[in-house]
Amino acid sequence: MLAVVLTLGAAQPAALQQTVPAPQAWSAYTGLSNVYDSNIDHTPLGPESYGVLVVVGGRYRQRFSDTTLELWYDGVFRRYTNTTIWNRPGHDAGLSIDRRTGPHWVMGATAEVELNGSSEDRVLRNEYSLQPEIEYRFTRSTRLQLYGEYLLKRYPDPLQGQNAVDPRVGARFRQLLGAHGSFGMSGRYEYNYADSTRHRYSGWTGGLDIATPLWPGGRIAWSARYRIRRYTSRLVDLGTTKVLRRDDDRVAAVVWQQMLLRVWELDLSYRYEMYGSNDTRRVFREHLVGLTVRRWW
Repeated sequence: MLAVVLTLGAAQPAALQQTVPAPQAWSAYTGLSNVYDSNIDHTPLGPESYGVLVVVGGRYRQRFSDTTLELWYDGVFRRYTNTTIWNRPGHDAGLSIDRRTGPHWVMGATAEVELNGSSEDRVLRNEYSLQPEIEYRFTRSTRLQLYGEYLLKRYPDPLQGQNAVDPRVGARFRQLLGAHGSFGMSGRYEYNYADSTRHRYSGWTGGLDIATPLWPGGRIAWSARYRIRRYTSRLVDLGTTKVLRRDDDRVAAVVWQQMLLRVWELDLSYRYEMYGSNDTRRVFREHLVGLTVRRWW
C-alpha cells in the first residue's frame, strides 16, 4: 500500500499490509514518513536521496451475509532530494468483493487503480488492473488461492513504446498462525505485451512472506521475492555476439510495526533490491530505509 514506505506506492504482500487497530467498518489514517533511498534512479551509480512523505488513506470493510465488500484509498505526497521525477503525489484506490459459495470455496474479484507509482517496480507510471480469483479453504487457517489479472501499464511518455497490457496468472498459499501471525508463498507467470517489441517479455515471480507477533501491539514481518524476465526480441551485446536480454530481480524486506495507545502506529522498514541483467547498463543495487508515524481515526 502507498502508506508504507517499503514500496512508496506499492501494494504489499499480505504479511506486510497495515494492521487496522479497531474492528470497525470505517477507518482512516494520516501520517508522516522519513525515507533514505541509496539509489532512487535505479541506475548502476544512482544518486542517494532523502525524502519526506505525507501519507493519508482510509478503509471500508463490510460483510453482508456471505459477501464481503472492501474499499480502500492510499495517498502519498512526496518530496525528495536529488530528484524531481518523484516529487509528485501518488494515489492507490481499489474495490474487492468476495462471496462464499460453499463450506470451503470463496470467489471474488478486485479492481485497482494506481497513479504515479507501481506496485512492484517503483517506477513512475499509472496502472489499472482487474483480478478475478477463487480460493479454497482447507481449514479456517489454511487457504489456497488461484487468480488471473488483466493489468494495463501507462507511462508518462507514450512515444517510448513502454505502454503495455500485462496479463498474469498465479497462485497464493496462506497459513494463518494464531491471531496475528501468517506464512505465505506465491507464484506467478506474466507476459508483458508492450507497444514496442523492445519492451516485451515473459517472466516468472516467486514470493515468500512471514509475519509474527512480538509483544502486545508489536509485530514483525519479512518478505522475499525473486523475479525473472526474458525479453522476446531485445538484443544486447555479449562479447562478440548478440543475445536476448535476461533480467533477474531479488528483493528482501522487513517491517517492524508497533501500535501505541490504540490509535498510533510506528513502522520501521528496510528493503534491499539486487537487480541483475546481461545488459550491464541495467544492473543496480538499492537500500531503502523508512520510518513512518501514523494516526488512525
